[in-house]
Amino acid sequence: MRLFFTSCLLVCIFISTHAQTSVTVKVLDSLGLPVTRATVSLYKADSKIIFKNSISDSSGNAVFSNLLTGEYYATATATGFQTGTSLVFSTDSILQKIELKGIVKELSGVTVTAVKPVIEASEDKIIYNVENDASLQGRSAAEALAKVPFVSVDGNGGVYLKGQTSFQILLNGKQTSMFASNVGDVLKSFPANTISKIEVISNPSAKYEGEGLTGLINIITKKKVAGYNGHTAFNYNTIGQVNPNASFNVKYGKLGITSFFYYARNLGYDTHGEQTYTALSHSAAFARRQFTDTGRHAGYNAGGNLELAYDIDSLQTVSVYGRMTNGGNEPRQRNTIMAYDNTGNIRQQTFFNTRSDIDSPGGEAGMDYLRKMRKPGHSVSLNINRQFNKTTGTVKSDQYNSSDDDRFLRNHIKAENIQTSAQADYTMQLDSRSKLETGLRGIFRNVNSRYNSQVKSSPADDYTLDPANSNELKYTQNVAGLYGVYTYSVKEKRLTIKAGGRLEKTVVNGHFISSNTEVKQDYFSFLPSLSLNKTLKNGKRLSLAWNRRIARPGLGYLNPFRDNRDPLFITYGNEKLKPEYANNIDASVASFSKKFTYSLAVNASFVRSGVQRFIVFDESTGVSEQTYGNIGLTNLVGLTGYLAFNPSEKLSMTFTGNLNRVMIKNKLAAGERRNGWYGSANASFSYTLSKKMDLFSNINYSTPPVQLQGQNGANLFYNMGAAYWLYNRKLMFNVALLNVFNKYWQTDNVFETAGFRQESTTWRPVRAFAVGVRFSFGKLKENTSRKKGVVVDDGKTGD
Repeated sequence: MRLFFTSCLLVCIFISTHAQTSVTVKVLDSLGLPVTRATVSLYKADSKIIFKNSISDSSGNAVFSNLLTGEYYATATATGFQTGTSLVFSTDSILQKIELKGIVKELSGVTVTAVKPVIEASEDKIIYNVENDASLQGRSAAEALAKVPFVSVDGNGGVYLKGQTSFQILLNGKQTSMFASNVGDVLKSFPANTISKIEVISNPSAKYEGEGLTGLINIITKKKVAGYNGHTAFNYNTIGQVNPNASFNVKYGKLGITSFFYYARNLGYDTHGEQTYTALSHSAAFARRQFTDTGRHAGYNAGGNLELAYDIDSLQTVSVYGRMTNGGNEPRQRNTIMAYDNTGNIRQQTFFNTRSDIDSPGGEAGMDYLRKMRKPGHSVSLNINRQFNKTTGTVKSDQYNSSDDDRFLRNHIKAENIQTSAQADYTMQLDSRSKLETGLRGIFRNVNSRYNSQVKSSPADDYTLDPANSNELKYTQNVAGLYGVYTYSVKEKRLTIKAGGRLEKTVVNGHFISSNTEVKQDYFSFLPSLSLNKTLKNGKRLSLAWNRRIARPGLGYLNPFRDNRDPLFITYGNEKLKPEYANNIDASVASFSKKFTYSLAVNASFVRSGVQRFIVFDESTGVSEQTYGNIGLTNLVGLTGYLAFNPSEKLSMTFTGNLNRVMIKNKLAAGERRNGWYGSANASFSYTLSKKMDLFSNINYSTPPVQLQGQNGANLFYNMGAAYWLYNRKLMFNVALLNVFNKYWQTDNVFETAGFRQESTTWRPVRAFAVGVRFSFGKLKENTSRKKGVVVDDGKTGD
C-alpha cells in the first residue's frame, strides 16, 4: 500500500512538471488593428531554433496548443511589415501581443523609376500615367492631354473627347470650379508636374454623374503620403506668356498635406482679321458688311489648392480641402466697317472700338470621408462640396457712324453661381464574382445674373440706362439622384459585365425681376448603362458599351443678356433651354505592352433636342440675332485610334487621331441640315539623348465639330525642344521652338442661314521661343491616396 501511494505521488509530480497548455499570440499593426495571415514562430526562451509555427486569423490571433510548461518567445512576419518579436513569456500567460511596424522605403524625391506602364486599362477607363512620361516634365496639362487616348487638344487649348466637346473634366474625381470657365486657358496654365495620371472614361457607367454626353476626363494630382517633396517652376515664351507654378506635399504621422499653386499671365499679343456679313436675300439695311479689325489680347489665370488628409486608422480616412481660382480677360479691338448696298456702293462707314475687362474669381471647399469595412470589398464614403463662381466686368464700345448717329455703350455684367453637393456611396462585394455599388447624391445650384446696359450718343454726354436691355435673373436648379451598378466578373474567362441605372429628378425655377417672368422645369431622367469587357489570352482587350447621358445647359447658354455692341449683330442666351440627351454606343479593341500599345474604337452617338447655336436674320432691319435652342437632331459616327511605340528605353512615340462623320438637322425647319467630316491628329516624340538631356516634339492638327449652321476653322500646333538636367535630375532647364514655320496661323470660320452668311478670317501669332526652369526637392516614402471625392459634373458650358 505504501508503494502504491508513493507511485501515485511520483506520477502526479511528473504530470505537473510536464503539463501541456495553450498560448495565444495576437499580431497588431501600429494602429492597434489585427494583422491577418502573419507567420508567427514560437521559440523556447533559451533557443534560436523554431519550436512551432502558426498563421494569424482574421482577428490577428495565432494559437499554440499542447505546450509543455516553460518559457517562450515569439516572432511575427507579414508582407509590408518589419519582423516583430515578443518579450519572453511563460506558459501561464493567456495572451501575448506583437506589434508590427510598416516597411517604409525612402526614394529620392526626383529620381523616379517607373513601375507602371505609361498606358493602362481598368474596367471602364483608360489610364495615362503622366508621372511616368519624362517628356512631359515642365509641360502643361493641355500638352499632357494631347497624348492621352481618345483626347485631342487644338492650338487654342480646346479639348475634345472622341472628337466631341460635350464632356466633363474632373479633378481628383470631382467637378471643380477650376474648370468652370476658360477651360483651355486653365489647362495651358496648369502644370503637368503636379499630375499623377489622367483617366479617360469614355463610356461612364451609371455610377458616374449623368452630365457630359461623351464621357469624363479625370485629372488626378500627385499624392505624396509619406515624407515630403515639392517643386518650383517658371516658364516663358516670346508671345508674352509667363507661368510660375509650385507644389509642396508633406506627410507626418497620420496627417498629410497636399498643395499646389499656378499663375499664368498673357502679357498681350496682337491679332488681325476680316469678317464679311452677306445678306443672301434682299435687305433694306445692306447687301454686304465688310469688317477689318486689329485686336490686342491679354489676360491671366491663377489657382491654388490645399488639402489636409488624416488617417484615423488603417480603415478610415477623412480629408478637407479648399481651392481658390481667378481669371481675367482684357481684350481690345478696333474695327473699320464698310456697309455696301446692292449696287456695290458704300452705304455707311463705321469706326468701331470695343474693350472688355472681365474677372472670374471662384473657389470651393469640401470634406471627404472613406470607411473601408473589415469585410473585404465593402466600403462606404460620404462627401460634401460647396463651390462658387463669379463673373464681373464691363464691356464698352464706341461707334462712330458716317451716316447715322454715333453710339456709345457701357454694359455691366455680374453673375454668381453657388453650388452645394452631397453624396453617399456604398460598395459591397457579394461574392468572389459579384459586386454591387449604390449611392445617393444631391446638387443644389443657385444662379444670380445681373446686367444693365447704358447708352449715349456723344462722348460728352452722360450715360443713360437702357431699360430694355437691363434685368436680373434668379435661377435655381436642384438635382436629386440615386444609382445602382452590378458588376459580374468571370475571372477564368477574363470577362466583366457591368449593368446599371441612374434615376435623377431635376427641378428648375427661374425668375426675371424687371420683366416679372418665370421659367419652371420639373422632370425625371433615367440613364441606363451596360458594358462588356473581355481580355483575350494574347492580352488584347475587347469592349462593348452602351449608355444614355444628359447635358444640362450652363450659365453661358442660359444668360439672356443681349450683347448689342454691334447693333446689327446681337448675341444672347436662352433661359428656357432644356437638357439634351444622347444615346452612345462604343466598340473597341486595345492591346497594352511595354513596347507597343494600341487602341481602336468605333463609336456612334444619337442626340435628340440637342442645344445648337443658330442665327436669325431680319431682312427689313438687317439685324442678325444669335442664340441657342433645343433644335438639333444629331447622328454621329466616329473612329478613334491610339498608338504608342517604344522601340527602346530611350525612344518613345505616340500617335492619336479621330475622324467623325456627322449629320445635323433642325427639327423645327426640315430644310435646314448639315453633313460634314471633322477630326484631329496628334503625334509626339521623345528621346533620351543622355542622362542629362531629353529631346521632345509634338504636333497637333484639328478641325472643330460641325455645327448646324457652320463650322469653325482648323488649328495647327507643333513644337520641338530639349530638356537639360543637373544635380541628379533635381534641376531642369528646357527650351522649345513653337510653330517655327508659321509666324501667324489663319483661322477661317463660316456660318450660314437661308438669308445670311457670316465669314471670318483671323490671324494670330503662333511662332515663339519658350524657356523654362524647374527645381525639385524632398524625399518620398509612399505614393498612395485613399481620397475619393464627390463626383459632380457641371452642366454644358458655352462654346
